[in-house]
Amino acid sequence: MANLRIRELDALRSFALLGILMVNVWYFADPWALSGSTSPTLEEPDTLVRFLVTLLFEAKFYLLFSFLFGYSFVLQWASAADSPAPVVPRTLRRLGFLAVLGILHGLFLFYGDILLTYAVLGCILLATRAAVPRTALAAGIILTAAFALLFLLATLGMILTSLADPASPEFRAIPGVGTPATTPAAALQDNADTYLRILPSVLFFQGPLALAALYAGLAAGKARLLERGIPGRVLRGTILACLPLGLAGATVQAYLIHYSDGDTSTTLATAISVATSPLLTVSYAAALLLAFRARSGRIILQFLEPAGRMALTNYLAQSVVLSLVFTGYGLRLTDRVPTLLVVLLVVVVFAVLLLLSRWWLSHFPQGPVEWALRRVTYWKEIPQAWDA
Repeated sequence: MANLRIRELDALRSFALLGILMVNVWYFADPWALSGSTSPTLEEPDTLVRFLVTLLFEAKFYLLFSFLFGYSFVLQWASAADSPAPVVPRTLRRLGFLAVLGILHGLFLFYGDILLTYAVLGCILLATRAAVPRTALAAGIILTAAFALLFLLATLGMILTSLADPASPEFRAIPGVGTPATTPAAALQDNADTYLRILPSVLFFQGPLALAALYAGLAAGKARLLERGIPGRVLRGTILACLPLGLAGATVQAYLIHYSDGDTSTTLATAISVATSPLLTVSYAAALLLAFRARSGRIILQFLEPAGRMALTNYLAQSVVLSLVFTGYGLRLTDRVPTLLVVLLVVVVFAVLLLLSRWWLSHFPQGPVEWALRRVTYWKEIPQAWDA
């Protein structure tokens, strides 16, 4: 395993980057996005586009990315047998680098950074790395179920409060809505302020859900799921079992967000999303793995794979591009681009990053940020080995 790079793992990671880009772009393009709502001035076609994005992408792809992060941990630990560096110090240096990178990313580029959260969760994963697959999977399921129940109870509490005091109106908080920054200094200030304000919610809400997916990835990695090969009938059965429920839950979630008002609807949408998004995530992964086995699917795998091998570089590059297009760092197009053009921009940016990744890896063994991460992890250059 130390010298093995699983191509399907890289392709899935690249696919996850596309979904993350499709979700993150709205935090740059729409000043209302941070409030969990959309601008009240949107026309019906624009609202429909946002509805479909929420239905198909929101809260699904960071779970896939987290799952793959957990899977990669197992492969990194397996490669320790061929490395002179002890696994714990090596992993802590790696996580420390991710933490610093995440803080810089959050302060300077995108307040919704996930790298710091991964660094914190990676420490938990390191401490519990001895867990057997069944225990790790159970931990992921319990975390997800607990958070879904928590938001359902919160929704029930809101409903009971409104029944007890019908005259009390619901208000939707609108943090972050305002005049877009027009200078690089103002853009930096706005982004840093927002990052520091929402960091606790990212760590304590998104963090446990990402941890659940990390544990699922840990379980799958220890079971060598991808290396052994998942039978086609299992993949098809997974899609048939999970896709209908996942789509149904995502449809209700998207409707509550875009066609219903009030904090109660938003909280209920969150509960439904927590409970059902993993089903859609699993369906996407199973469908893609199944597609890779066809001749046309192998072509898709070849195009996706390079970007997955440079996932960290591409994740940061996405934020650089979006900052230059939408914020005071560059063109200042926040709230000025029609929704369909925003979606088209995502497709174009992702396609360009795929091509650049393919070109880069034809000249260099790994991405630039991956190279820096590797140097910090091992303290010195060592022979190329498997390192996700």
